[in-house]
Amino acid sequence: MNQIHIVDNQEYVIIDQHFQIVDFSAAVDEYAAVPENVILGQDIRLSFPEIVGLEKTIELILNEQQNNFTLKAIAKNQADNQVIYFDIYLEKVENYLVLLFKDVTELMIVKQSLMQKVNEAELSLSTLKRFENCTNRIIASMGELLIITKSSGIIERVNKAAKTILGYCKSDFIDHHISLFINDSKFDFEEIYNSLLAEDNSLKKYEFACETTERELVEIAFNCFLVPTEVKDVLNCVFIGRDITIRKQAEAEIRQALEKERELTQLKSRFISMASHEFRNPLSSILISADALANSKDNISSADFDFYVTFIKNAALNMNSLLEDILLISKHEAGKQSFNPKKLNLVEFAQQIIQEISLSFPDRKINLIIDGDLSQVSGDDKLLWHILTNVLSNALKYSPSETTVDLSLSKEDDKFVMKIRDRGMGISPEAQKHIFESFYRGNNVKDLPGTGLGLAIVKRAIDLHQGQIIITSRPNLGTTVKIIL
Repeated sequence: MNQIHIVDNQEYVIIDQHFQIVDFSAAVDEYAAVPENVILGQDIRLSFPEIVGLEKTIELILNEQQNNFTLKAIAKNQADNQVIYFDIYLEKVENYLVLLFKDVTELMIVKQSLMQKVNEAELSLSTLKRFENCTNRIIASMGELLIITKSSGIIERVNKAAKTILGYCKSDFIDHHISLFINDSKFDFEEIYNSLLAEDNSLKKYEFACETTERELVEIAFNCFLVPTEVKDVLNCVFIGRDITIRKQAEAEIRQALEKERELTQLKSRFISMASHEFRNPLSSILISADALANSKDNISSADFDFYVTFIKNAALNMNSLLEDILLISKHEAGKQSFNPKKLNLVEFAQQIIQEISLSFPDRKINLIIDGDLSQVSGDDKLLWHILTNVLSNALKYSPSETTVDLSLSKEDDKFVMKIRDRGMGISPEAQKHIFESFYRGNNVKDLPGTGLGLAIVKRAIDLHQGQIIITSRPNLGTTVKIIL
């Protein structure tokens, strides 16, 4: 045969139509399964078993019914446990078949590496998808509210609990600013975001009021933190919130109960202090008078007897008056205080009370000032008696001797006004905060007798009339009490 030239210095084997080797390159046995069989005249299938089964294809190529054929990526184990990969290219040259061998080991290694990376990427992607599905299921089943916002505060994601707690649908949240749903003056998204940004990997707790679709406010305790996004150095803000409205209400009720208990403790203390003081004097008077009567029963004069009896009677009346005041307060607290308004002449009513009170304060004067027709005033006479008696008694009691207390009665539209002005010791600003509390007495009353019930009774009686009481006072400059009914 004529000399056949093979380009690119490729290893080759040339065979005839009977598959017998007619020529081969020096190093082609590197690719042979049985290198010792690579000899002239030998059947190529003995050294290259890959050809077995290709007989029909070779026949087609030799008969020019097919141009060529390639066996791809044939693997061969080397003696050093290394594997080489090569391609065999079959093509007719003149009347012979040429088998060209090409080492593709590096290419196959690269391909295998790429395939491995692709498989690993697919595995990671599959893992991420499973993780995402798991995360989505966890988020969907969370009882806590979840809102994820961009760095601008625009909402990107919410969970089912957020929609349930606040009553909005998903479209109401997405692409809207979170401040639309947190109705709290303390909420400042930018401040929260910057604070979290300044403290890397921090978690901060907040409590804010959020508004529902029904315009109701619910208290939410939030855990806030930042999470990275697919964009470098861009972080989203996560708000995980728990509805604490019931807890807040319970805390408020507990605080109210504790405050009530504190008030009751103070009330008890003031009552004991008042009772021990106010009951002691009349009881002492009764005991002294009773002892005097018992020790002198055989030789007591009629005048002395009458004196002691009157003394005992007055002391008992004082104690009875005190008990009536306490009973009146307790009825009001229990909601059992009756209100029975009727028509009365307020001027005559006031004059009668002034006459009664003046007997107890002979060294002080009440100046009555009338403005308008007050002959047909509607009110509960028993409650009005308590109002005028207590306010006038206080004005006289806490005023110096030989001073005058002004009582003015007038009409304003469909209401009537009673104004009592004294020139006494006045009420301190601190005491004015508590003057309507039962058994409370200012710290400047010194040893003057009193129960601390007078203004408490007055306030409750005015409330039953749906009226108003206004007190203006300055220490040592007197007090003015304006009552509008």
